[in-house]
Amino acid sequence: MASFAFTVPEDVTAALSAVRFDKDPSNFCVISWDTPDSLKVLSTGFGGLEGMTAAFPEKDVAYGLLRQNFTWESVGDVSAETVKFVFVYWFPDSGVPISRKMKVGTHEGAIRKLFSQYHCDLNPGNLTEITPQIVTTLLENITGKANHQVAARAEKVEEKFERKFIGGMDGKTQDIDIVDEGALKEAIAKVRDNDQPEFDFCLADFDTSTKKSKLRLKEVGSGGLDALKASLASDTFNYGLVRLTETIDKTTAVKFCLIKSQPEATKMMVKAKLGLLVGAVSGIFAPFHGDVFVDDVEELKMEEVVLATKKR
Repeated sequence: MASFAFTVPEDVTAALSAVRFDKDPSNFCVISWDTPDSLKVLSTGFGGLEGMTAAFPEKDVAYGLLRQNFTWESVGDVSAETVKFVFVYWFPDSGVPISRKMKVGTHEGAIRKLFSQYHCDLNPGNLTEITPQIVTTLLENITGKANHQVAARAEKVEEKFERKFIGGMDGKTQDIDIVDEGALKEAIAKVRDNDQPEFDFCLADFDTSTKKSKLRLKEVGSGGLDALKASLASDTFNYGLVRLTETIDKTTAVKFCLIKSQPEATKMMVKAKLGLLVGAVSGIFAPFHGDVFVDDVEELKMEEVVLATKKR
């Protein structure tokens, strides 16, 4: 069992295990914080997505794991079904105390590790962003069913696809449109290159001016966290990689932290769309030692970044 910087009670572990066990009737669990450093079970049951969302607190963060039966294809009376797992990071648009926001941001990476493995994830801020249709569409996209349906109508041969987990694992995730993917990869490589100390951060954000939002490189350079903060967009999701050093017993280690900024001013529909891609975008910047989530640039402090990269 992995160790974490917070307490994971036995009933939390049991609730997660029950959802993963096909013969257990429980198909969801909702976990939240009992104290700033300890988790608790809010709800478990067999009510599926409806039961899960009913348990989400109005003004606090919670995490859910959903076991979903998914029909890949139906031909006559024969159906090809599979089981998928969905991780839900419930973060209400309003009402969450500042102290909670700062704390959960430092734990997000570890929480995702606790809930892994899962096939896809959602980051809703209200109940309109997590509906049966949204979950179904997401599963269709990550399994390739949507493409298969289009191909069938066009009488084309179905292309092969891969089913892989996300959430801390390598592999293909939800499709993301990237403006100049080569430039983004080069920027990330520069930040990781110890021979180029002049580059200690890079920043990307989503261009939402077109029908399908596109991830784009915004800046790569020096100045670390302060420079990154100064360049954060206030109306769309931002993702940045920062390089910092840690000295312990005269030994200096290089650490990397992923910064995820989701400003409160972001339009609701934009949040709904981009929330589906959080896990996939994080994978582009991986690996990193820790991550920090903020919705207010003033909450982004170096001490939180350092804490997030500490070994757990």
